Order: sequence, then C-alpha cells, then structure tokens
Amino acid sequence: MDHNIWDPKHVSRRAFLSVAGSGLAATAFLAACGVRTKDQDQLRAASKWFSDQTIISNGGPQRTIWSFSDDDGNLGGLSPESIDVEVLDTDFQVIHSTSTRRHIDGVAMPYYPVIVPFQQPGVHEFRFDLGTRGNYVGYATPGSRADSTIIWPGDRFPGLVTPTLASSAGVNPICTRQPSCPFHDISLNDSILSGRATVLIVSTPAFCGTKWMCGPVLENLMSQVGSNYSGFDVIHAEVYANPSAQDLGPIAPAVAEMGVIYEPFIFLLDEQGTVLRRLDHIWDNVELRELLSLI
Repeated sequence: MDHNIWDPKHVSRRAFLSVAGSGLAATAFLAACGVRTKDQDQLRAASKWFSDQTIISNGGPQRTIWSFSDDDGNLGGLSPESIDVEVLDTDFQVIHSTSTRRHIDGVAMPYYPVIVPFQQPGVHEFRFDLGTRGNYVGYATPGSRADSTIIWPGDRFPGLVTPTLASSAGVNPICTRQPSCPFHDISLNDSILSGRATVLIVSTPAFCGTKWMCGPVLENLMSQVGSNYSGFDVIHAEVYANPSAQDLGPIAPAVAEMGVIYEPFIFLLDEQGTVLRRLDHIWDNVELRELLSLI
C-alpha cells in the first residue's frame, strides 16, 4: 500500500481522481464476499459516491451519497422518487432510520444524499429499500475529527492564496473552463479579510475525473449566482497546478493545503471566514441553493 495516499501533499494524481470511485469498488467487494451482511443473498451493492475522508463520528450530521444500478448494470438506472434507509453500526444495531429523496436537478446522474449522525467510528452498513426494485447494501467508515486533515463546519478557514487574474499563485491555467469562469477576481485570503462571505469551489472542468460528479458543478454555480452577485465573493480554484492532457502534474498549492484527497468540493464561509457549510463530490442545484441561502 502507498501510505502517502493519505498525505494530501504527496497523493498521486491517479489516487486523487479514483478515491471516490474506489468506494464503489469496496462496496461491491464487501457485498460479494458477505463480509458483514447476514442475509446477503437478498441484497445488491449500492454505488457509493463519497470518500470516507468526508465523514466523522460524533461530529453532527454527516452527508453520504449513493446511487443504484439496475439489473443491466446501468449506473443510476434505478431512481425512485424516494427510498427508505436503515444504518447499522459495527454491532449490527440500527442507529438511524430515514428516507431520502432523489436529486437530479442539473446533474447527469440521479443520486441520494443520506444524512447520518454517526456516534462511533468503524464500518457502518447502509440498507436501502427500493420497494419492488429490490434491496441494496452499502458501507461507510467514519473516522474521528482528531485524525482528520480536512476543514469542517465551525472551523476558521486558513487564509490561503488562490489564483486570480492578477496573480496566478503558481497555477497555469488558473481556470480550465473555456471560456474562463468569472470567479478569479479575488484571492481567498483577501476575501476572508474583506468582511464579506465567501463561496469557494474547487473543481477542474477540463480534467474532471468522473463526468457524473465534477462536470456540472462550476456551470451550476455560474447559473445560480449569475454575474451580478453582491455582498459576497465567489472564488474558483483549479485542482492541479499545471495540468495537460498528457500529465496532470502536481496538485495546486492551495488545494494541497486544504487537506483533501478528492474533488470537487465547495465551501461557504461567513464574514469572519468560519465554515458554515461544505458539500463534497456531487451536488445538484437543490443542494447548491440550500447552501447559498445561508448567505
């Protein structure tokens, strides 16, 4: 195992891009092997679209993201309006029961966010009831906040320098969208000092690793805030410092300092630079509008 995968300053580009997808493979592996499930024959593997890095125990409600393939293996092929979910802890005790609704507004694949208040670390089993469409299982392993490298709601965001039209901060190009997006007027450190709220999105439009997740997020943000927003700053930061079609190269300095091993993600900071909300991996316009409504 490459232990550097957990060090965001040394993570390989392939590991960075594949970490979310690896959750899907792990789910399928566990389901096939019957590692945890007592009645495995009646369950199929759910598709997991998040890194376990994004969930912790005893940290309040945690967002997990799932989708479901049909009998022909079509990703997102099953997408009922709502589904019921049970979450079991390491002792097979049900710790959370809920229902979740389909999200599809402005994204290519229907997905289901399941918000869970994990009380302890370790492997948790998710059981999804899709009614006549069958039953699915998935797994998530929350860690502890003390061991986490990423920034959480309630934390004060560090005053990092992000690329702008005036200063590239070691990133070229500063925006891989064509034409460039309008969110490169101010650096994050200056925005935090400005007394304005900040929306920070990290994505790479031209080098997105998974089209279902990172492709539309920047476009959706542009459509939601428009070009005449006021009272807050919107900042886009590219994932890679000097990418090309042949070699993505190193991760951008500011992104490496954020401690993540996945993309895309978006933060909402208040006027003092404290994190109010974070969304990871995939979000549709409904969840985006909920985040923006906090400004």
